[in-house]
Amino acid sequence: MGETDVIKILQLLPGVQGGNEGSSGLYVRGGGPDQNLILLDGVPVYNASHLYGFFSTFNADAINHVELVKGGFPARYGGRLSSVVDISMKEGNESKIHGQGSIGVISSKFVIEGPIKKNRTSFIISVRRSYLNLLKATIINKQTQGVSDDYYFYDLNAKINHRINDHNRIYLSAYVGNDKASSGGKESFTRGDTAYTSNSSSQLMWGNLITAARWNHIFNKKLFSNLSATFSQYRLKVINETSNTTTHMASDFVENQFYSYNYQSGIRDFAGRFDLDFIPNPSHYIRFGAHAIHHDFTPGVLALQSTETLKSQDVSSNRTHANELSAYAEDDWELTSKLRINAGLHASAFFVDEKHYSSLQPRVAARLLLSRDWSLKVSYATMQQYIHLLTNAGIGLPTDLWVPATAKIGPQSSKQAALGLARTF
Repeated sequence: MGETDVIKILQLLPGVQGGNEGSSGLYVRGGGPDQNLILLDGVPVYNASHLYGFFSTFNADAINHVELVKGGFPARYGGRLSSVVDISMKEGNESKIHGQGSIGVISSKFVIEGPIKKNRTSFIISVRRSYLNLLKATIINKQTQGVSDDYYFYDLNAKINHRINDHNRIYLSAYVGNDKASSGGKESFTRGDTAYTSNSSSQLMWGNLITAARWNHIFNKKLFSNLSATFSQYRLKVINETSNTTTHMASDFVENQFYSYNYQSGIRDFAGRFDLDFIPNPSHYIRFGAHAIHHDFTPGVLALQSTETLKSQDVSSNRTHANELSAYAEDDWELTSKLRINAGLHASAFFVDEKHYSSLQPRVAARLLLSRDWSLKVSYATMQQYIHLLTNAGIGLPTDLWVPATAKIGPQSSKQAALGLARTF
């Protein structure tokens, strides 16, 4: 439909499947969509779909680089089992204002970038919005009197980077994206001396909010660091309301009935990360760092209200807080001109209620050049995942619930070995 989509492109790669038609999820080597770590400027994205899965939340005009890791995971990544999709946003043109836009069948988008202070501070802003609701209103609603349907999505990417001096730079980035689908109808009829009127409406809303602040500091030509603070939130809301009015014309008696259903769920992450990159010589690229996440899970809050109860009833699952800690060290080491090894260790811990889990995850990957055109690759990695996704696979809607590992349900773990032969044509 004229849309460029990063996730759809990744689905075409070997070892990656797209699942059901209309799904933007990734199934990498047998893993589920929740077992992929999708990062936008280093921040996890918990729901990466628009339009019930037909499009992803990533606007190609705002993306600078995309990397898919499906085997031989470097030690700096953790928390998922199947793959890592690392996406970085553009940083904005530092010398001149530049913009571009496009009008598509489903949506239109516009991006503008340029300097706030030339060669020191730059920005980029990208906006995308669908207009299916406008097309539907002009074409379909004329054929469906008394019934209204509406759907739209939008997303906004923004990033500012500021160079303090030759050794310090600050990056601020944000993403917000939401989908909203609604429908409603009114029906009236008369039977004898009684008139009946029924009104119904429903709404389904979901979206992500992501913010990140990063300070890059260069100590010298061999050593630099990144200190980051991030926030990520995914929310889902479902609302259904029905009202019925019965009018007895003979006695002028009016009877009203109503029913309201309100469901909400979500997950919020507050995180901090420190990474140190050290390059002692051209043969070694050493990375090490630490990462802390505070998870706030709201698996489900259900509010019911009806004529019979005359008051609302809240049915809530337990709101859960959890803390996840990790540290890593890895070395990308060129032993000879033909043999290169990436070896490291990822350590993690998870604290929820009064339960504690921990894991040590060794990682190693090697590449051997057999000739100028041929190379042999081998890797081994262990992974640990402390959060679970409860999904309804039948209805194709984003009614997914994220829940933590608990004392009853432990974390997921995997061991992966891979062997590959590559030729450059």
